[in-house]
Amino acid sequence: MSHSANAARAPAPKPKPKPKPKPKPKPKPKPSVLFRADASAAVGLGHVGRCLALAQALQAQGARCGLVVREPSPLLLQRCQALGLDCLALQPTDQASGAAETLWPPALQRQDAALSLAAWRGLRLASGPDWIVVDHYGLDAHWHDALREAAGPAGPRLAAIDDIANRRLAVDLLIDHNHASDHRAKYQACLPTGAAMCAGPSHALLGPVYADAAPHRPGPEVRSIGVFMGGADQAGLSAVALQAVTLAGFHGPVQIASTSTNPHLASLAQAVALRAQTDLLLDQPDLSRFFARHDLQIGAGGGATWERCCLGAPTLAVAVAANQRAVLEPLASLGVMVLARHDPHHAQALADSLQPLLADAALRRRLSQSARSLVDGRGAQRVAQAMLATAAARRLISDPFFPVNPA
Repeated sequence: MSHSANAARAPAPKPKPKPKPKPKPKPKPKPSVLFRADASAAVGLGHVGRCLALAQALQAQGARCGLVVREPSPLLLQRCQALGLDCLALQPTDQASGAAETLWPPALQRQDAALSLAAWRGLRLASGPDWIVVDHYGLDAHWHDALREAAGPAGPRLAAIDDIANRRLAVDLLIDHNHASDHRAKYQACLPTGAAMCAGPSHALLGPVYADAAPHRPGPEVRSIGVFMGGADQAGLSAVALQAVTLAGFHGPVQIASTSTNPHLASLAQAVALRAQTDLLLDQPDLSRFFARHDLQIGAGGGATWERCCLGAPTLAVAVAANQRAVLEPLASLGVMVLARHDPHHAQALADSLQPLLADAALRRRLSQSARSLVDGRGAQRVAQAMLATAAARRLISDPFFPVNPA
């Protein structure tokens, strides 16, 4: 044997240790938004409807949303479940009953704010909410201040959806999608200095279906009429409108849209059954096809005003509340709709307002064109983008994403 064969072999080089895999970054928590609104025969369904439209736009951009409501109806619970929203119920209170625009006592507002925040925290989410949006005529700065105190210095930003400008609002963002010549002047006595705005019909809070819905196509004749007096229709005006249609000389098809929360539903169904070519449409998740289908609409103010505008539906508008008249009169002056000038509770007065629309195809065409030029169906998306931009950047005042649109 050779000396080299007996020599100890050199140890093999040790393999280099494999680099430890980098830990996967934790997924960023979804931005979250909590809404506070109520729905009933007294306050109507419009406040919750606006919130649900904005919630859908926020969800489409990655947010998680919840709605706090006192005594939600089975229909509302079903709707929230279908949309993937957390519907958080508060117990009803007699102190909060009354007219839609009645301001709640400060003590009740403070209690409601604490309960609303507790309901959200009961979901045991990692963070949030980043925003709380209030759409409620009964709540003012007392509620907002109590919420900020309960949430602490790192709490959410606050937004209010409003249109009546009749109380102090201690919020970071005001959302008013109604037409006004000067929204800053309208809310000058209501908002803190520097509060941001998403204002005007370009911010109309409509559901996502309206952005791409097929519009109404005006024709030379009125072949059918649609009637929608709001989801609750507390005054029973759907039946009055049905009488007015006949008094105005129209004997063709009429379709009435309503919901199961309508307190006059039984008598309305009887009236519909007594008239030929008349049917009742109940509890539809959206009315886009209904508004586009008929050659003429008779409808109450509220959120449906902007849905009809978006689709260019020629409309005889009916103010069923004082705050609705303040919204509808400027639109009538712009040639967007015809406003019933007399008491809508009297069928003959409503028929007198209806007859010119039935007879004038050129008028119906002008109304349709003017209405469509005002609303494009993407207002909720714009508001959602503005809110989530500030939720990510943690800034608000002087935020460039908050335009003030005086339209």
